[in-house]
Amino acid sequence: MLKEFETGSVRENDGHKPDYVEALSYTALNRYVRFMTSKKTKYGANNFKKGIPIESYERSLMRHIDKYFRNKYEGGDDEKGDDQLSAILFNVFGIMHQEEIFEKKCDKIKKRE
Repeated sequence: MLKEFETGSVRENDGHKPDYVEALSYTALNRYVRFMTSKKTKYGANNFKKGIPIESYERSLMRHIDKYFRNKYEGGDDEKGDDQLSAILFNVFGIMHQEEIFEKKCDKIKKRE
């Protein structure tokens, strides 16, 4: 279905397409990008894209959740200088990344069969 603008131009209606502007907080995304950029010197660029087992992400995720809550509610001082929420997000994104990669591999195998 086409959408017509006041100018007379037309475009495909984008109602069914992903809306990144509405779905993302660019403030939060900027914070996460700063976190990821700070880790580049330690781990290298695109390290996570090389493949990290989901179980490793899960263990790390739980450690960062624990640090976040102990620091926030129990006066903890566990890696307080690190952005625990960004680390949590990294691990969640990592799990999602690996799941998507695995699903795509499965789809390719099914197509060959």
